[in-house]
Amino acid sequence: MATLTAVNDSNYTQEVINSSQPVLIDFWAPWCAPCRTLNPIVGTIAKEHGSALKVVTINVDEAPDLAARNAVRSLPTIALFKGGKKVGVLTGAQPKESYDDLIARHA
Repeated sequence: MATLTAVNDSNYTQEVINSSQPVLIDFWAPWCAPCRTLNPIVGTIAKEHGSALKVVTINVDEAPDLAARNAVRSLPTIALFKGGKKVGVLTGAQPKESYDDLIARHA
């Protein structure tokens, strides 16, 4: 079963940039109501894709530099990385099918 990994400044390069598998990042904050709505969807995606896709979370309050570095302007933001490069972004809470489509197109 896949788990969600919390990423911060100290493990970002290892977990995202140097990952051998595609990485889906959930940029969120505890005060963000749409982020809390999206949380179960992100967990489901992690379970469905298992080891084929790494799913990580970044709390923007704890890692504001990572949010800025990734041009996160609103929450929630989902970014998909492949080979250390950002290949897709979705902003705002969306239906699960939108995230599934992003993953299917790029992962």
